[in-house]
Amino acid sequence: MSVEPAGGQPQERAGRLNREDSRPLHAQIRDILHRQILDLPLSPGSSLPTEEELQKQFGVSRSVVRQALAGLADLGLIRRQRGRGSVVAAAPVLRRHIQRAGGLDEQAAAHGQHLRTHVLTIEAATPPDEAVAVLNTTNTWKIERIRYLEQIPVAFMRTWVPRDLFPHFNAELLENASLLGLMREHGYHPAGGPRQVQAVAADLDLAEILKTNVREPLLLLQGVTRDALGHGLESFNVWHSPNTVFDVDAQVTTQPTPISQEHVRRLRTLTQQLESELAALEHTAR
Repeated sequence: MSVEPAGGQPQERAGRLNREDSRPLHAQIRDILHRQILDLPLSPGSSLPTEEELQKQFGVSRSVVRQALAGLADLGLIRRQRGRGSVVAAAPVLRRHIQRAGGLDEQAAAHGQHLRTHVLTIEAATPPDEAVAVLNTTNTWKIERIRYLEQIPVAFMRTWVPRDLFPHFNAELLENASLLGLMREHGYHPAGGPRQVQAVAADLDLAEILKTNVREPLLLLQGVTRDALGHGLESFNVWHSPNTVFDVDAQVTTQPTPISQEHVRRLRTLTQQLESELAALEHTAR
């Protein structure tokens, strides 16, 4: 897995600039502040150092500091307020319905949000045994993607898809596209399948991808999607950042009302009365 780390350089973790680094100084400062927001962590509304304090801390011009802060604002990590300087922004919350297969873009849009998809890798690879059992093949694509909400990474997806069904898949086609939507366009209509959710700890790779801390709790959604005929279309794992809320529409099971002996007696009496009246009507009709 090849992912560009944010704030992963030793100098950045120590809060120092690396003058020999090929990256611009403002990008280094942005990543240092980003790492500090994650590691402290600073609560929403907490103030960052002023521009003057950051100038002195890093030994750079004000324009460099302003570029760094603009980068954090573009990521949605800070808000720049007149008279207060820069403050940590509340992380956007991704809401999804666990009982609904696919449609994550539509679910986000319903809350006035926009999701973006970036393809990290797509390669021919042999899937794990549980995916082989579902897809009934070892000839699969392994697809890794990141979903972004307001420039914040909120989900890392690893999906196994049969190559025989979708030989045309490539990174360009999948970029910012719905995987299930592409399946429909090519004649395969996803119907759903089993899902399960569990809490897991972020390892180093997941922490870098989702811009969180190692051992931070994540929500792992694992599942299978089949078509109406039961053919396996995908087997997937999706790691969600901590700012994800799964909505569940729970229903109370209706319990039968116990019938008392008194209720039975009344029904029998009513039945006898109805039979008596019916017999009288029949006699009159003759």
